[in-house]
Amino acid sequence: MSDGARTAIDRDLDRVLKHLELTVTRRLDGLLRGSFASASTGPGTDPDSAREYVVGDDVRRMDWSVTARTGVAHVRDPEAERELESWIVAESSPRLTTGSGPVTKRHLLAAATAAIALLADNPGDRTGLIADGAIIPPGQGRAHAMRLIAHAARHVGGSGLAADLGTLPARAPRAGLVTVISDFLGPVDWADALRVIGTRTDVLAIRLIDPADEALPGEGPVLLSDPSTGEILEVDIDDATRDRYEKAAAEHSATVSEALRSARARVIELRTDRDWVMDFARQMAPVRGGAR
Repeated sequence: MSDGARTAIDRDLDRVLKHLELTVTRRLDGLLRGSFASASTGPGTDPDSAREYVVGDDVRRMDWSVTARTGVAHVRDPEAERELESWIVAESSPRLTTGSGPVTKRHLLAAATAAIALLADNPGDRTGLIADGAIIPPGQGRAHAMRLIAHAARHVGGSGLAADLGTLPARAPRAGLVTVISDFLGPVDWADALRVIGTRTDVLAIRLIDPADEALPGEGPVLLSDPSTGEILEVDIDDATRDRYEKAAAEHSATVSEALRSARARVIELRTDRDWVMDFARQMAPVRGGAR
């Protein structure tokens, strides 16, 4: 690729990242109205770190998690607050270049990373990223959040989800959130590692889904491309082929769902054929009642 072509791609990516930043900070944050902050373990989610609200308390310290559970207004006790450290594990597989909807799964990966990194950017809190072997240590601030998003959007391929999750137990603190972003279409060899993580911290799994993951497109002779190898195959899609594909896809999805349940992970599904902002907000909002 020429330097000119690479520069043009970088400019396009910069525009995409800026659009994502505005989308999250204006549209998504307005929809959630603080629900994301209440969704993870850390400052304020433990009743022992909160007390009942009294007239004169700073309303910005309202603990909506404890308030929802007890039915009595609570505020966070500043002396009991702890710094919240979160990790994003993003699987940037070549598979994510696919998308039969308006966007690709890679776009959803960048969008999900933006949602977590920007919404978690609170004073004192830190967020790090692991993406296919590359590690960006936890940091804070808007510039750091944009660095995480840019890396997730640009990086392709690497060590795989199982290896990345295997590095986390020694890093992830008990007071924090681990978010795993993937289409989860590869081998489910990450289940044990995620289960270990789930015993010590909250886990959020964001599944990236394209309609073609669930059912074959079209009928008759169709050209299918393997994004990992570039190999192109001509497949004659008939009812029997379609049924086998859909059955295998459903079985794999069920295996993934069971592995995520075993890790006690909350699950959000983002689709290439839907408005990801509305889906993210709708699925995060029920979590407002607090961590498990």
